[in-house]
Amino acid sequence: MTRVDLQARVQNYLQNSVYYSGQNFNDSIQDGLDEVCSYTGCILKSATVPFTQFTTYYDMLTLLPDYIGVYAIFNNVIKRWLLLTSLKKLYQARIDWDTVYGTPYYFCPITHRYVAIYLKPSVVGYGNMFVFYIAQAPALGDSTTIPIPDEHVTALENYVINDLNEQAQEFGKADALMKNYVKNLEDLRVLVKNKRNRDRYMSLK
Repeated sequence: MTRVDLQARVQNYLQNSVYYSGQNFNDSIQDGLDEVCSYTGCILKSATVPFTQFTTYYDMLTLLPDYIGVYAIFNNVIKRWLLLTSLKKLYQARIDWDTVYGTPYYFCPITHRYVAIYLKPSVVGYGNMFVFYIAQAPALGDSTTIPIPDEHVTALENYVINDLNEQAQEFGKADALMKNYVKNLEDLRVLVKNKRNRDRYMSLK
C-alpha cells in the first residue's frame, strides 16, 4: 500500500474529506508512520560496522543515520553473538571495565545513541560487527510503499483518522477510534517482537 492508497481509504471513511488539504493528509500519514514505526520497531535493518581500535563507545546515530535502537550484535571475527548486558553488571565485573582490552563479548546500550562494547580491541583492523537495529520510518512520497504489514496498516489508518478529527475538533469521533488504534499498535508490536526473536540465529556464516 502507498501513501496515495491510504489517503483514498481515509477519504472514503471521513464524512467531509474535502475539508482537509492534500498536505493535511500527507503530514498526518507521515506523523503516524513515524509514531507506529518507532513504537513497534517494525522496520528492522542490519549493517556492517567495523570494530575500532581502543574504542568502547560507538555513536550509532552517526554510524547509522536512521538508527532508533539496537537489538542484537554479531561479532563476525569469532562468529558469536555479543551478549546484552547492563552498566550495573559491567561495573560489578570491574570498576574500570571501559579501559580493558580484549575480545568483544558484550554490548550495552548507554543512551539513545551510544552503545558500549566490552571488551574493546587493541589492534588495528580487528574486524567487523553485524549490527541488527530498529530503523526510523522513511520520508514518504505518493508512490512509496508503506513499510507496515498490510494486515496491520489499520493502525496507521486509525492514527490518521484520529489526527484529522482532532484537527477539526471532532474529539468525540477521535476518541471512538483511539482504543482500536492502541490495540492495533500493540498487536503489531508483539508481532514484530516475536519475529525479531525468531530471526536471531545462534550463529551466522
